[in-house]
Parts: sequence; structure tokens; C-alpha cells
Amino acid sequence: MNRIVKGGAAALEMRFRDDTDDLHFVPAPCQRACPIGTDAPSYIGLIWEGRLDEAFAAITATNPLPSVCGRVCDAPCEPACRRVDSDGPLAIRNLKRFVMDRLGTKIRLPPVPVSRTETVGIVGGGPASLTAAQDLALAGFEVHIYEMSDRLGGMMAWGIPAFRLPPRILQEDIDRVLARCSGIKVHLNCALGEHVTLDELKVRHDALLLAIGASWGKRMDVPGDDHPMVVDGVGFLRRVNRDERPQMPETVLVVGGGDVAMDACRVAKRLPGCERVKVVYRRGPGEIPARRDELEGALKEGIEIVYHEQPVAMVAEGNRLALRCVKTELAEAGADGRRRFRAIAGSEHDIPCGMVIAAVGQIADSVDLRERGMMKSDRVEADFATMRTGDAKVFAAGDGAFGGSTVVMAMHHGHKAAYYILAFLDGIVDPLPYRTPYRTRRVAVAQDIMWEMFPRQEQAFHGLGRSPVEFPEIESDYDPGTAKVEAARCYRCDAETGSADYSVRTREDIFEMARTGLADTARLETLLRKRLRPRPAPFAADHPATLDDLVFLPANLSRLVIDPYREACRTDVALGGRLTLPLPVLVAGFDDAPEQVRAGLASGAAASGCAYVGSRPLDSSVPWLQVLKPGADPDPIAAGAVYLVDGSFAPFRPQRTRPDQLLGIGVARAALENVVPFALDHGFDLLLLDASGGFGSLRSEAAGRPDLAILRDAVRILRRLNKEESIDLVYFGGVRSGTDIAKLVGLGAKAAVVGVAMGLAIGGRIVDGAFAFDGDRRVEDRAHAVENLIRSMAAESSIMARCTGKTRLENLEPEDLRSITLATAEATGIPMPGRH
Repeated sequence: MNRIVKGGAAALEMRFRDDTDDLHFVPAPCQRACPIGTDAPSYIGLIWEGRLDEAFAAITATNPLPSVCGRVCDAPCEPACRRVDSDGPLAIRNLKRFVMDRLGTKIRLPPVPVSRTETVGIVGGGPASLTAAQDLALAGFEVHIYEMSDRLGGMMAWGIPAFRLPPRILQEDIDRVLARCSGIKVHLNCALGEHVTLDELKVRHDALLLAIGASWGKRMDVPGDDHPMVVDGVGFLRRVNRDERPQMPETVLVVGGGDVAMDACRVAKRLPGCERVKVVYRRGPGEIPARRDELEGALKEGIEIVYHEQPVAMVAEGNRLALRCVKTELAEAGADGRRRFRAIAGSEHDIPCGMVIAAVGQIADSVDLRERGMMKSDRVEADFATMRTGDAKVFAAGDGAFGGSTVVMAMHHGHKAAYYILAFLDGIVDPLPYRTPYRTRRVAVAQDIMWEMFPRQEQAFHGLGRSPVEFPEIESDYDPGTAKVEAARCYRCDAETGSADYSVRTREDIFEMARTGLADTARLETLLRKRLRPRPAPFAADHPATLDDLVFLPANLSRLVIDPYREACRTDVALGGRLTLPLPVLVAGFDDAPEQVRAGLASGAAASGCAYVGSRPLDSSVPWLQVLKPGADPDPIAAGAVYLVDGSFAPFRPQRTRPDQLLGIGVARAALENVVPFALDHGFDLLLLDASGGFGSLRSEAAGRPDLAILRDAVRILRRLNKEESIDLVYFGGVRSGTDIAKLVGLGAKAAVVGVAMGLAIGGRIVDGAFAFDGDRRVEDRAHAVENLIRSMAAESSIMARCTGKTRLENLEPEDLRSITLATAEATGIPMPGRH
């Protein structure tokens, strides 16, 4: 970041690392509820710490319009807050405003140059457009925005009144984006179909995004709605945001119950001549869609809400103007879950007024697109799953394609569209499905002892102000003390470990202990007894064998060979004396994974010195052990050949295509007795022990517990033949960590193959037993995850070996282990104290 204090760009960038790959990271409910995945817990924790520049980085990591969102975001994060059920949710939006009001104009992110030859054109200048433009510019593209009006912002500029969003705040965000992204070129007063055509844009650019917005208001479609004193809400707000202050009649009716209706009624109330404003809504107070705080603000400003009224006509007789309505009642719920309404017979009546503002919806329109058949009704026809239109080169996003939404949802559209445009320009035919990417930072939990006692801190509300027609802001910002109190209230759900013991009841116990005075020893003793109550036996009668039920003996209980805290522990291994790896770990199971996933895996595996086992290589930088059927000839580029055999094993002639090529054979437990002697007789270097029932299949590995007895039986057969050192054992099935690897080495394995654990680390999800991957991670993110997993496995396995007194991981032995369950003792041959 280009900031004068605290070391400048390099120092801040180092602190703003992403810790999403932490093993225990789980997005908090507020982060999941945010369409763009804003890292609210981190920036809230940083506010309490007083580290506002880092809070700024957390906010802007996924949000290009944070100053705007600090005032007008509909804040879906807040209803998701776990504190909503007690004394009210965290004021997440207000805390964002607190940071941006202090740093929004002071911090500038480092500029990103254009590095790609392709260009992208974007039609429209609203939040979806600005978000996509920034993402694509950060990816190195030159991006051209074509905006039909004289300013950027879309409905943020034309539809949100200044008392909620001052123009300087919107401009603050726009300036920050443009200063960072030199590749964004802006063309104002350039309307599609009037100043430029779609064909012209397709010639100029390699990809196009239609983010035209829904800029036109719908009519009420009742008789008389063409009266000059009937105006649409969007057009009314646009006039006012052009700095017009029209003279209003005494009584104004606003028809509708959404956010446009709330803005329109509050604007009308501030204009000269207006005395009374009524909002006419066809359903009841439980169904009105307006955001709660906007509705409450309107009520505080003297707006009257008239429920269960459906307009049927405008009545104009001489100087008399009225809205004719019928009373309604609620009926059954529709397909969208909202209750329908029906008119009450004989309830027709007139509501006198001087003007009607119809805020009943918005539409998109473009003559150029309509003539090409790209408009469906009042929207650009596009597929939300891929953001594509019928033209392979043209994408769509925002309200103009997918209906009216919010600023933060439009930004989600922009991120998603940019993802698919980038994939298109990179030549990826079938990209992974987009998923909102999460980011997080390691931030300490607030240490205020009153945190659970603080009520929600509300911002001061000013309403109409002393001079309503000047549109002064309706709320004040937090001061630092209030912001710190509000930040202290956060439960910090992102810091939970995921332990089943951490429950709502546990939290309530902790709260109660904090509230209990030290003098109340009886109550404290009761609470402590409750917390320390012994658990029931954790193992059921049918508890299976598992690596978790093996424990290491510390050095003083086995053989104290070294001082494990003074000497390093080596983890490298030479398979068959031919293939040296820095850690006894191989990866398998990604032969059919999407290329974006394989590319990340290959990059991370190459950086970690890891080998891959499969039917095809990852790339030339990763050692490849080729999986073959018996009798097939291995590829000369393969570092090794692994022949997979089944239970009906028949001898075959193995082949090496070069002298230094490893030779392996993959086997399940049922065929061990036949395969082990065959492998020894034919000079195989390694036995790949398939404990999962389907080597290389992530589905098989994820389906059930591995058969640990395969390692026990292989070792017993080799010992019986006095050939224990003649062939290396490589284990596959359920390996999750460095501790698992160390235990397997202690049981006799030379190395282990990782599958499912790697799939989860690089962003996979298990859906109906199979792995699914989303596009929420870049190739670099997946590569970083691979490196992190391998690095953590190396460190963890080394620690296990050191604590048993070893200087090499491969020196671990069965004597360093003990079982804690009978099932595991039986499956592994490792004794259980007190029973063996």
C-alpha cells in the first residue's frame, strides 16, 4: 500500500497475508452471508486492536466499494450474526464505515500495470461493472467502461439520495479503483445503440460484459397512470440526484414497499411544499421488503405507511386527484415463499393526493440488444450459472440481467462475471463453477472483560435535519471509543475450533462464570463441577481400528538416543534406492480432476518435491509413478511403474523402459500372500498397499475407514520370508496428517500416499461421495495449499520422531507406538497397555 506511515507498501503487504489455508479456518456466519465474502470478523478484531490500516486491508480484500457499503449496504451479514438472538447483532456495516471514514481517502493501494494484450469492454458503470473492471484490471487486462450518463456509479449515483450516500463518498471509492487500476479507461456519455453499437465493441475488444442496469421505472398499469402527476420512483430519484429540488404538492403518495419506495418517500418529505407523505403497500407489515432500518428511518421522519391497499386507478376530476384503491387480505404463500394477497370485495375507496410516485419495480432496456434478440422481456437474456449470453464473446451481470438486487449482490455478479471472462480469455473451455472466495487473517480475539455485557451501539440518527432540502446525512459516524465497544461484542465465530464440545451451552456456561462474583464460591464450584464432569466412554462396542488410536511413547519411555530439542530430524527418503523425496509423501487421485485443479496441484507438488502416482503425469516438473495394468509397458518419462493387480492375481512379466525406473506393484490385502513372493522374485522396488479398496479413487478413499491390517500382514509375510529389508512398503488409505505418516512409518511403511486430504486442502468438497471443485481459488491459491499441507506434514512427522528420540523419521519403529483400543491393537499388531 502507498501509505507514508508504518513502513510503506512492503511492510503492510507482508502483514496483509491471507490465512484461509489454516487447518481450522471456518468462515463465520456473517462472512458466509455476505455475497462477496467480506472478512468481517478480522476487520472487527483489528478495529478493537486499533490497527485500522490492517482493518482497511481486510475490508477492501473483496470489496471495491467499501465506503459506499459502509452507508448503504443492506448488510445481510447482520441477520446472520449469532448475537442476533440475544441483545442484537454486531453493527458490522457501521464498523466498516468507521474505518472507511478515517482511511478511505488516505490509503491508496499500489497501482497494477496492464500485462495482457487482450482488452475487455464493459457496458454500464454501476457496482457490477466497477467490480468486474477492477478484477479484470488486477488480472492485467485493459478494461474500457462505456457509461451512458455523465458519471460512474449507476444506481448508486442516480438512485440513492445524498442524505444516505453523499456523492463524495461514492467518488471516493471510484477514485480509489481508478487510481489502483491504470488499465481501466472510462467513456462517459456513451450509450449503447446511440454512440456505439455492440458490433463495434466486439471488434474493439476480446470480450464484453453487459452491465446495463435496470434504470427505468415500471408503470403501475392501472387506468389513468399516464397523468402528469404520476411519476416513476427511479425517474423521480434521478431528477433529484441531478440537484433538482422541484416544488411538491402538500400530499404525496408513494406506491410500493421496497428500498426505492423508502428512498422516494423520504426524498419527497424533504422537498419544498410537501407536508404529508404516505406509502401505499398491498401486503402487511410482516411482508414489506424494505430494509428494517430504512423503514424505521421513514417512520421517524413522519412518513405514514398504509398497509393492505392495492391501487386500481388514478382519479382526476378538475383539480381533484386521488388514488383509487381496494383493501386486501393475505392469502396462501406463492412459489417464492411470499404470501399472496387478494382484494376484498366492495372495499374500493379513494386516497386524495397531489402526486403519486410509483416505486413498483425497475426494468432494463436497450434497443440495440432488443433488435439482436438478446433481451428477454425486460432483462438481458443470460445464464446465471456462467454469466454468458447467447454470444460466446458477450457476458452479462447486474440488475439488467438478473433482476433488481442490492449493491453488494451486484458486486457479487461483477466478481463472478470477471471470473468467467478471465477463464474465457485464458482458453479454459469448461471452467470450475464460481464460488465466493473467502479470505481471513489471524487476529486476536478482543480481550474486553465486558464484551458480553455491552449492548449494540447505535449511531446517532438526525432525521430531516435543520435544513431538509439540503439533504444532510441522517446518521453520524462512530467515535473511536464507541467503535471499540461495538467491536468487543463480536463472538469471533471464525476463531472457534470446530470441536463438538464448543456449543451454545458451553458459551453460556462461560458467560455465567464471568458474571459470577468471586465471593460466590458455591455457584462457582457448581459451574466448575459441571464443566469438569467426566465424559462417558468415548468408544462404542463396534469402534473400528483407526490411526487416531495409536499414540507415541516419549523418548524417556522407549530409548533416549538423542536430545530431540537440540538435533534436527531428517524426513527425506529414497524409494527403492532410486527416487529421493524430501518427505515420504506421494499424491494420488487426481487423474480426472479439472485442469485448473491439476495445474495448482502440479505447481505445489513441484515446489514441495512431492511425487505423483496416477495413470497420467501432472507435468514434467513432478516425478511421476505411472499406474499400469499388468503386462503393459511403462512410459519412458515415468520415474516409476506401478502395476495394479486384483484378487485374482496371475503372474505377469514386468517391464522397465530405463534402468533407473522404479518398479512397483499395487495390491489389496486379499492378494498379499501371492503377490509378495512374486514381487520379491521379480525385483520389484516397492509394494503399494491399497487399504481403501480402490487405489487412486478419492471416492473409495472417502467412502469408509481404511483397512490398517494390510500393513500388519505385509510386514508379517516379509518377516516370515526373512525379506523385511528387501522391498519398500508404500501405504494408501485415509492419510490426513504428518502424525498419520509418522505412525505408518513406525508400523513399517517407507512412504504414504495422500489423496482425500489433499483434495480437501486444495478446495474440494465431498458431494454424494465424490469430489467437486469450485472456482473460488486461483491456481496460485491451490499451489500454496499443497505447499502448506506438505510443509505441515513434514514438520508434524518430524516432531513425532524427535519426541521419541530419533534423528531420522524412517527410524521410527513399532516399539515407539502403543494402541489405546483393542480393535486398533488387533489391526496393527501394536500392543494396548494393560491387555498385551
